[in-house]
Amino acid sequence: MAFSPGFLIWIPFIFCLFSKLEAQSYYDQNSGVEVIFPSKVSVLPREWSGKKVNPEIKPVTSEEFGRIEDLLTKAFAKYPPGLIHKNLDRVFVFKSMKFYGLPYGGTNYHHSVYLSDDNDNPRFTDEYIEQVFHHEFSSILVRNFPGYFDKTKWLLLNPPAFRYGKGGADAISQGTASMDLDPALIKKGFLSEYSTASLEEDINVFVQNMFTGDREFWRLVDLDDNIREKTRILISFYHKINPAFTESYFRSFYYNSTAQR
Repeated sequence: MAFSPGFLIWIPFIFCLFSKLEAQSYYDQNSGVEVIFPSKVSVLPREWSGKKVNPEIKPVTSEEFGRIEDLLTKAFAKYPPGLIHKNLDRVFVFKSMKFYGLPYGGTNYHHSVYLSDDNDNPRFTDEYIEQVFHHEFSSILVRNFPGYFDKTKWLLLNPPAFRYGKGGADAISQGTASMDLDPALIKKGFLSEYSTASLEEDINVFVQNMFTGDREFWRLVDLDDNIREKTRILISFYHKINPAFTESYFRSFYYNSTAQR
């Protein structure tokens, strides 16, 4: 979920203590991205401080470090290393985050992604956390490559009278942030309730499904005209960033995951 308001040295995997960040961290060997496990809210951007936003965090337990490394290694590997290296500096991982008194599964800022990993909540599976990463990273890429995304064509696929909501935070506060596939909304060209929160969230939800190879999602791509066209717009967007991104490449994530079961 999007939050509204550098050269890295590649080193072998090692956990380090950074007093400035008040966190443990490591560098991903292939991409050079720093993954940080903060213990205090002071690592958040200054713009997120104050009584209105009222940021709250709980640190992830050290027992989760290995799990996070494994699932982020898998997520990063779906992108060409140069793309990750140039567009993502850090991933911050907490047990939980709250802004405006609302729980966030993820957010992003500049070239950083922020993730929650609540191991006490069964909803926070490896697949879910990976989806949130792709969801948030897509916001960074759209900001970094605005000319590659065909916004006009995308909006023309929405119903004529449709207007997006007030954003992700408002959707959470209103209890309309479900990312489950919604048959009624699919007929209108949206994957889920949360997709209607904003253009950014609509894009984010498509992208998380493209990168995690959901069987039902690709069935919808094959059956529904608007879902297929929105997916093609995003495939074109990613292909312009790097030609490795093709429809068969995205579909391979589903086939690879199926083969491993």
